[in-house]
Amino acid sequence: MLKATRKTVAAAAGVMGVLAAGAVFADPAAKVDQGSKHEIMSPGRGLSLDIGGKHAVGYFETKDNACHLTVVVADVTGGETGLDSPGTRFVVPVIPGRGVQVDASAGQSAEFFCGPGATRMNARVFDRAPYKS
Repeated sequence: MLKATRKTVAAAAGVMGVLAAGAVFADPAAKVDQGSKHEIMSPGRGLSLDIGGKHAVGYFETKDNACHLTVVVADVTGGETGLDSPGTRFVVPVIPGRGVQVDASAGQSAEFFCGPGATRMNARVFDRAPYKS
């Protein structure tokens, strides 16, 4: 009888773990629009995104209870002619539950949302235009 109780407790703990993990990823920042490219970022780990005719590389650090996001945006061609821009770097603190949006050409944007406790960010690329011709 004691073994059955242990199995029941272990099963309940497993179900609770799955539910808790689901609750972590169920915050509004984790919602993904159909057709968008979505990534979950960890502190200090880089991410590369193509946004229209631009290329973005970014990472974030948790500091002062905020996600300090660093992103460099440059042309996709990236300096092949020597006349292209080397890129633009910006650093912005994003408080948990909030986000920042980077708009690029061709009607595409990238959004970065700071998750609970500033321990992760969600990034997605999406089309701003409701219809493409």
